[in-house]
Amino acid sequence: MSEGKTMTTTAEEQDRLLWGPRMALERARQNTEMWADLAYCGQSTNEGPIADRNRAARFAVLWALQYDRRPKDLPLLRFLLQQQTTYYREAVPCGMAPDLTLAGFLVAEHRQAEDLWLHWDAKNISFDTALGYHLYHLLTAGIAATTETVRASSHPDRERILGNIASARHTDAAVEEWLGHQRTRFPSDPAAEGLKSWAHHAARLGDREASRLFMTEWAAGESRTSDTLNTLQFHLAQLGYLAEAVEVQKEAVAISDSSWSGARVSKLLTLARLQRRTDDYAGARQTLQEAQCSLPSDKQGFDQGIWRHFVKECFLLVPSAPDASTAHRLLAASEQDLHGIPRLWMDRVLDAAIAAAEHLCDQPALHRYRTQQQAAARERDQEVGRPRQSTSGPAPS
Repeated sequence: MSEGKTMTTTAEEQDRLLWGPRMALERARQNTEMWADLAYCGQSTNEGPIADRNRAARFAVLWALQYDRRPKDLPLLRFLLQQQTTYYREAVPCGMAPDLTLAGFLVAEHRQAEDLWLHWDAKNISFDTALGYHLYHLLTAGIAATTETVRASSHPDRERILGNIASARHTDAAVEEWLGHQRTRFPSDPAAEGLKSWAHHAARLGDREASRLFMTEWAAGESRTSDTLNTLQFHLAQLGYLAEAVEVQKEAVAISDSSWSGARVSKLLTLARLQRRTDDYAGARQTLQEAQCSLPSDKQGFDQGIWRHFVKECFLLVPSAPDASTAHRLLAASEQDLHGIPRLWMDRVLDAAIAAAEHLCDQPALHRYRTQQQAAARERDQEVGRPRQSTSGPAPS
């Protein structure tokens, strides 16, 4: 395919992707009863975490608003920020994505002092939002106006907010500079968005194929560095294109810097994990054997964590073995490699061991691993000084 045709195809895909959000925004503008379809709607999933049934629909409208900003949309923007805040509080135990920041920025652009309470709620969802959701969201009406609004309130966090505003000697000029940076980060022109941003937007809308196209096109225009390949591999894997992610990770391993074995081992473990997820037992086992050759001999030293991750991946591979005999041999080899590794309460390595033993109905091994898990829990309590909690449960995938 020629370069010109590739660019045209990408542009057409962008237009197609935006058509639905723009139509959804028009419906929301014309009928406030449609807002109910944008509200947080939590539901349990088989995997455990709570999912928001309306998250993609809400983001679609929010994204369309980024490119079509009107003063009359402030009530809708406030509603969307409230719903995003609820979503993060109820369904996101840690982390923060740009969807929350975008909702906050679009409200903050209207510079209404009364909206500081919405921003304060968003900032105080979790430890991550406390750090990542900037205080300047609260201050775009002007520091003096915001301070006066807070002082006149009876909000239980009144003194805390005033202390935060005063502590760092914030200025209106600094707030304006921050707003300028946010306008660059969230441009009003779709053409100003990079392909990587389009890939993430498409993923949030649930359009896997478009997201794959944009991220692949982005990577094609970048140098094939470790960072580029890691971004591409992770995104493809998140979308479920595991076979393609495996090929990208093989390329990352091939260019890895051999001067530090830990970096290469880490890449090999990622490759093994992807191969396991594609049910390629032989490939994953070979990759793990290659990784083992580069592991440091000292399990107690600085690289003890890489040993835990290696053994964990070995245990996780046991259920994928082609037959019981092979599975038992891998379990025995993994247990042998487990000896001498400190801090087994970290990285859920014993959870993986227990799951492997349960899969094989190996009761003696199961008893050994549970005994080790209890001892590791006591060690954790002594080392970090916190109340003991059960570490049992299914092994992570």
